[in-house]
Amino acid sequence: MAEILLERARNGDWPIEYGKLSRLLEEQGHNVQAHSVEMDHLLADVSRQESPDGTKAMLSAMVVLKEKREPGAGFYRLAREEFGRKGDNVTIWGEEMKLLAREWGQR
Repeated sequence: MAEILLERARNGDWPIEYGKLSRLLEEQGHNVQAHSVEMDHLLADVSRQESPDGTKAMLSAMVVLKEKREPGAGFYRLAREEFGRKGDNVTIWGEEMKLLAREWGQR
């Protein structure tokens, strides 16, 4: 999953829907349902791996619900509880998207 998200970040190919990420993982031989606890855990692990001290953008911010076009509840919980992000959901996600753009050269 980290490779997929890092490649998409480098290419500016984000956001990505949970379902599409699930299909890309399946193509690599991994069965991870789009809206599963396993998906939540893997996304959290990727964010922790790429920003162990919480200063870099959370890569999981790129993954969005098809209907809402924003991350799921697990993203916001992780952002607040482990990454110390403050504010309402709109503020938190907006700030993460700005960090992603700054770190990966997207405008």
